[in-house]
Amino acid sequence: MKPFSQQDLDAIDQLWRSVPADHVWTGWSAAGAEPDEVWLYRTRAHWRKFPLRKNADGFALYDEWDHKVAEAASLDGLLKAVESIPGLNESQNGESGA
Repeated sequence: MKPFSQQDLDAIDQLWRSVPADHVWTGWSAAGAEPDEVWLYRTRAHWRKFPLRKNADGFALYDEWDHKVAEAASLDGLLKAVESIPGLNESQNGESGA
């Protein structure tokens, strides 16, 4: 695992501020100046926290059981990979969200 630089954190912040207000990804957080992990949040069905890690090939996103759910060479690519995960746009009652 590689640490996130301040430039990485700024890019993550800019990317997540660019998504619509009703996007499934609602925010992110990190601890420390150069964290090994950043947490991404979603609220559609319930609050969930997904660890984001930086590696030699780019970025990888994991679920709460530490299973890899998406990866990409760039943050923009990661957002596209995340949006393609089945079920993320479903609400609590199973209806498809916008």
